[in-house]
Amino acid sequence: MQKRLFLIILMVSFTLASMAEGLTYLSTEDFKKKVCYYDLTSGQQPQWKYIGDKPCLIDFYTSWCKWCDELHPILEQVSKQYDGKIYVYTLNAEKEPELAALFGVRSYPTVVFCPMEDRPQAISGYRPIEFWQEVIRYIFGIE
Repeated sequence: MQKRLFLIILMVSFTLASMAEGLTYLSTEDFKKKVCYYDLTSGQQPQWKYIGDKPCLIDFYTSWCKWCDELHPILEQVSKQYDGKIYVYTLNAEKEPELAALFGVRSYPTVVFCPMEDRPQAISGYRPIEFWQEVIRYIFGIE
């Protein structure tokens, strides 16, 4: 029993530590507070209005996606490089299916870029860090 409890605590600690190195986990509730508020119960189509104070990118991943695992360290580097300039969020599309559906995410990884004044733009697939740096320059205008 103690050995099993120890293994569970170790696994949870490892997961939290790996997510804490720059990527911020985003739940549906957090999304509504930090990115864009919406209410599906109103019967109206949600309207996009970014509410953050800095642009953000949102990484949609799944637990079974090998490329998602490969992308996380790159996005951690991006988060550190652009610290204070952009937010870098990550969310598990299996746990937050409503958000994945709102953005039409069907392949993983998918990264959604949310500029301050424009509509979100999504890019699917694994890419090296230089690609993400170039996209950040192009979409957000940030060096």
